[in-house]
Amino acid sequence: MQDNLTPIKPVSKDLLYMKVADAIYNYIHTNRLQPGEKIPSERVLAERLNTGRNSVREALRVLENEGIIEVKTGRGAFVMQSTLSGSIYFKLMKVNYLELLEIKTVLEREAIKSVTKRITPEQYEQLEKLLVTLENAAKNDIYCTEDDSKFHKKLVDLSQNKMMAQMVDEIRKALDDYALEFKDTHAIWISTVPYHRELLNAIRDGDVEGACKAHSKIYETDISLFNQIAYMKDETDIV
Repeated sequence: MQDNLTPIKPVSKDLLYMKVADAIYNYIHTNRLQPGEKIPSERVLAERLNTGRNSVREALRVLENEGIIEVKTGRGAFVMQSTLSGSIYFKLMKVNYLELLEIKTVLEREAIKSVTKRITPEQYEQLEKLLVTLENAAKNDIYCTEDDSKFHKKLVDLSQNKMMAQMVDEIRKALDDYALEFKDTHAIWISTVPYHRELLNAIRDGDVEGACKAHSKIYETDISLFNQIAYMKDETDIV
């Protein structure tokens, strides 16, 4: 049976280990591998997917955690359950995205509390300049992820907590990778720009509660957007 199997196609580099997991998942489904059947070795998978063995190893760990395969030391990986059509990539992405977004939101909120209590006029002007750029783009029906990231990054940096700033920056980079999956959603992103203004006004006025409420509106919009995308993805996966 192995000689007649449909080949695995190489995948792109974004969120690589998850896309590798998705490719292996679809390989199992397309070839109708049954529980107990062995899948190709790490070396073979890495060659066919044109990626490194570390990415393959991480992908296999993901699939094993989902109960789809079992990795037996010294023997290889074996199918544990039959797969359904569709993609496991977005199913895994849902959990990762929401967890990362929640962590980012909690950390940002702590930074907001700190900045609101002691922002200087110079620091306010720095944030104002970044926000005006975002607002001007929104007036022309343009939403720039880079400009939004600059505003939030500056806000966290002003907390002067370097560890927190580094953590938020790394999470933001991961979320930006996920955001590549969100197509035709700029109108929803643009709807958050007024909340950014509410946030900055509250910070200027030393209103911690108001700043946190405005920040929550941004977070809730992000969640709403993601749930819409997730629903559409789920609908396309129904067989």
